[in-house]
Amino acid sequence: MTTKKKPATTIETAKAPAKAAPAPKTTTGKAAPTAAATHKAPARKAAAPKAKAAAAPKSAFDAELHRTEIETEAYLLWESRGYTHGQEHEDWLRAVELVRARHQ
Repeated sequence: MTTKKKPATTIETAKAPAKAAPAPKTTTGKAAPTAAATHKAPARKAAAPKAKAAAAPKSAFDAELHRTEIETEAYLLWESRGYTHGQEHEDWLRAVELVRARHQ
């Protein structure tokens, strides 16, 4: 009796499972925004044209233009208090008020 040999079949042995293919990337054609691009400043409103707003008002008082006059007034206030120290700032502010009132 002759026995037929079965054709050799490949038997799969316990192999490590094959790695799954990475999921396909879905792109919209745009690059991902950077951190700087996500923090944009809000859009500015259009500036309305100003009519002669740049010119300083006529009643503006510039203390630097009247500095010597303010110094003199502050000295006179100090003198009227009997040359006592400790109130220089108050004397100066009062002198500014006096000179400002004089020139308005």
